[in-house]
Amino acid sequence: MNSKIRAVITGDIVGSTKIAGDYQEVLHQIDNDIKQYKDDSFILDIYRGDSFQSISNKPAKGLLILLILKAGMKRYSSKKGSKEMQWDARMSLGIGFLEEYPESNNLRELSGDPFTKSGRNLDQMKEKGRLIHVSTGDEKLDDEIFSVTPLIEAVTNRWSTAQADAIYQLLLKNLTQYEIGKELGGKSQRAIGKRLEASNVDSIKPYLSRFEKQIAWTFNI
Repeated sequence: MNSKIRAVITGDIVGSTKIAGDYQEVLHQIDNDIKQYKDDSFILDIYRGDSFQSISNKPAKGLLILLILKAGMKRYSSKKGSKEMQWDARMSLGIGFLEEYPESNNLRELSGDPFTKSGRNLDQMKEKGRLIHVSTGDEKLDDEIFSVTPLIEAVTNRWSTAQADAIYQLLLKNLTQYEIGKELGGKSQRAIGKRLEASNVDSIKPYLSRFEKQIAWTFNI
């Protein structure tokens, strides 16, 4: 079993200059939540103001963590003039071998296979208008993932702030609709059910399970 396979996410905030709000504080909150509920070794580093990088010791959960980050950001919006702008992040996930797991959150100074895979695709994503990219280095697996991520984007791009609120609790804590309602200030189970149904998050969940199995098999973890 290979315990030195890591998942690195490199991201930037979409339209950061138009956001009125402390998105860095929100990222730190998401960071703490992921540490508590998904990976206690998770590290997130914010740099250049609107860019960030994270690393996880649970590579099979890499895509799930990316979607938790996305839902966590999309819970918020900013008003500029008469326009409401929902927060979002462009993210590239790289999975690969890294000998030593970082001991500090100064990830921007580090290098290695998952960092290279994650970082090199971000600029290309901006040019192509893409918001999610995944690279594992396995050609066959990457081809499959590449064919699926546009469909995931089509779903996540339509999440409203209210839907993202519920999805964040679902993906992060795997709560029931009733429990999500309690977390969101006493919303009814029916209201949460409507949000989740409209979000089409259930159409993504089977692929999250498949992704976990594929990563575990490909990297023998």
